[in-house]
Amino acid sequence: MHFDPELYPWLSAGLIAWGLLDCFMGYRVFKVTITIMGAVIGAYFGQSVAAHFSLGVAGQMGVLAAGALLGGGLAFMLYLAAVFVTGLLFGLTLGLLLFANFTPAVALVAGCGLGLIGGFIALKLQKILLILSTSLVGSFRALLALMFFTQRIDWAYYLIQQPRQIPALIDNNAWLLPATFTLAVVGALAQFGFDGKDSAKKERSGEGKKSK
Repeated sequence: MHFDPELYPWLSAGLIAWGLLDCFMGYRVFKVTITIMGAVIGAYFGQSVAAHFSLGVAGQMGVLAAGALLGGGLAFMLYLAAVFVTGLLFGLTLGLLLFANFTPAVALVAGCGLGLIGGFIALKLQKILLILSTSLVGSFRALLALMFFTQRIDWAYYLIQQPRQIPALIDNNAWLLPATFTLAVVGALAQFGFDGKDSAKKERSGEGKKSK
């Protein structure tokens, strides 16, 4: 997948914003996020179908909209599957980061192993794993997109075309690993803090109702 070079700055800025949103509020907006991702994927397949059958502009827009609605609806209904995938991405990202100094094959195998473990744990401990996963994956995504502006790094190459090259990227940029973990820790603490405030508000509102 290749993007128009003129769109890269805008796409990179959007990817940074998405990464930071996931990092600091990932658990709270998780259902919305997976719905949007499903809509984007559905729209992409709808556009491919429309292009294959050489439909007109109106036909393409209709198929694209239908694909987006179908994809978004399916993604929302497949919530548990999305939870498992989120845990999988957390384990995979963690494995790639921790084993980046080894060969790409070792890092990939370790990441896949940790990813499977993370996926199953996520089903049992959804809230904790979702916060940890969104903070880690979001921080890495934001920093990788930021590297487009600082080092002209093609993030699409690493995220879409050749994810197995991520360990090499981390190994060649010593600051990326500690920066990712630092931002992830801050984001996770913020998410746990937000949740604690919400719980306290609910408890106070419950006590207020009882007193009445």
